[in-house]
Amino acid sequence: MGGACGAVTSLAAEPLLAKRGGMAVRPILLILTGFAAAWACAALRLSGGPPALLFLPIALSVALLAWGWRGSRTFAQNGRNVRKTVALWSSIEVVALVVTANLLQILGRGDLAFPLAAIIVGLHFLPLARGIPVRLYYATGAGLLLAGGAGLLVGAHERPMVVGFGAALTLWATALVVAQRARRAQAAPSAA
Repeated sequence: MGGACGAVTSLAAEPLLAKRGGMAVRPILLILTGFAAAWACAALRLSGGPPALLFLPIALSVALLAWGWRGSRTFAQNGRNVRKTVALWSSIEVVALVVTANLLQILGRGDLAFPLAAIIVGLHFLPLARGIPVRLYYATGAGLLLAGGAGLLVGAHERPMVVGFGAALTLWATALVVAQRARRAQAAPSAA
């Protein structure tokens, strides 16, 4: 476990891309927190949790988004091909999700859709990490792969909570790191 913690620590120390031409922080925070809430809400719904609990992941995402939004500005995209890279790998991700869900239904294994979706989403972060480049996305991809893999190992009853909250925590952690880096980058010029 120490290796994983060391990797996360080194990723957290990575300089914010904003200093090199940057990234669009606000849209990234919106996407990360929105999908984190979606994973957590899906976990609660699929596990039969009370509807009143759905408020909690939504509130957490809104709070994290508001905190990150206030402390950051939108930076220019890093590189000419960022949009193409994101569009390509997001399109591949959607096709893979649809094909996998349909195949699992045909095979009568719809119970595996949730963990395999997390694995597909995790895999989609790996080429983004290299192509954008944002090294942090390697950790995001690994966290989602871990959540999906763990979901394949647990029973069907525990699967939604393990996968959904594993994915949500991964995305919330990524959003937190992105927001912290943006705040540091914004504060740096005034400190100099």
